[in-house]
Amino acid sequence: LIAHAAIKSTLFLGAGVFQHDRDSTDMEAVAGAGRARPLVLSAFAVAALALAGIPPLAGFFGKFYIFLAAIEAQLYTLAIIGVLTSVVGAFYYLRIIKIMYFDDVTDPLETPIPREIGLILLGTALVIVLFFIYPNPLLDAAGTAAAALFAG
Repeated sequence: LIAHAAIKSTLFLGAGVFQHDRDSTDMEAVAGAGRARPLVLSAFAVAALALAGIPPLAGFFGKFYIFLAAIEAQLYTLAIIGVLTSVVGAFYYLRIIKIMYFDDVTDPLETPIPREIGLILLGTALVIVLFFIYPNPLLDAAGTAAAALFAG
């Protein structure tokens, strides 16, 4: 849950930065932006890859355990549908990353990103990546939060 929150907050904050700078929701507006805003785009790319379920990022483990639970409950059709929709979703996330990094710049970014937003993006991206390397603190925090939630 903590990793999922980090993924979503990184994506929404990164999208908000570009929407504010461009005043547009068109994905083509961020073409080539990876060269102009490498920190924001790197954090955004990590979150998109995690949401797509690419290992070893945090989103992979969420999907893995959901599919594993479906298989253990003998809900094979549900697991197959889940995997197929994950593949379709991954296509869209990878397309966004391709646009940001490999397409030609149509309109250079001009608005500087506040330092605080850059630090938040860096922090959430680190949570997503470090979940694979050292998940115990995040899992312990999630367990404590769940116990407090269900205790009263």
